Amino acid sequence: MNLLKDHKEVPLLISTIVAFVLLCLIEIRFPIFSIFIDSPFEALLTADGTKNILSGLLIGLISAYIFYVFIDFIPRKRKERETMIVLNSLIAATLDSYKRCRIFGHETALPYVDKSVLDKDWLEKTQVTFKGNNSKYLPLLFAMQTSYTRLEDFRHVLPLAVSLSPNQTMQWLVLIDKIRLLAENYGDNPEVPIDKQHLVDKNTEENPIFEYKSTLNFRMLEIVEESIKWLYPSKNG
Repeated sequence: MNLLKDHKEVPLLISTIVAFVLLCLIEIRFPIFSIFIDSPFEALLTADGTKNILSGLLIGLISAYIFYVFIDFIPRKRKERETMIVLNSLIAATLDSYKRCRIFGHETALPYVDKSVLDKDWLEKTQVTFKGNNSKYLPLLFAMQTSYTRLEDFRHVLPLAVSLSPNQTMQWLVLIDKIRLLAENYGDNPEVPIDKQHLVDKNTEENPIFEYKSTLNFRMLEIVEESIKWLYPSKNG
């Protein structure tokens, strides 16, 4: 249940449960403790007016919470889920072009990109690959092409990130910056002689595009790292 997963909502839920329990105790009207018998508090605790006032307040609190859940919380969470689907699909577009290494990956409509690239295990495994500079050139090239194609989309959906929270807005701005840095390499890929094409994935000086490939590798590493922060934010962040 989302109410239990959202740590900001838990105190409000617990308060409402406590209010409901107190309401039940008041309506049952258990005998008062012996310490209050024949004291000035006996009349106050047993008076119908006291019971009616407390019951009314508690019923009001419980009713307000129920209205909050159905009028505000549920619609808001539904909108947030739909917003995240759009934003996450944009992230997946670039990552999918790398994973599936498709020359026309940049033309794939967002609903049809492979969302498995958003899985934390895949992201962390791919992060290790990029850190070791062990990625392949063609997938990097196709991911770069997609980032170039989707850069304006990332910018245009910034208002959606703003609607979520300030922290998520900041993280989306960082993602835009990382996509831009990768996209800036578009059109700069050097020509590779036919007799050296078999060296493009080698991390040696013999590779004629070693520096260019290393740059793409580093930019993709940044995108993966920021994607993890976006998709799986820490509890303290």
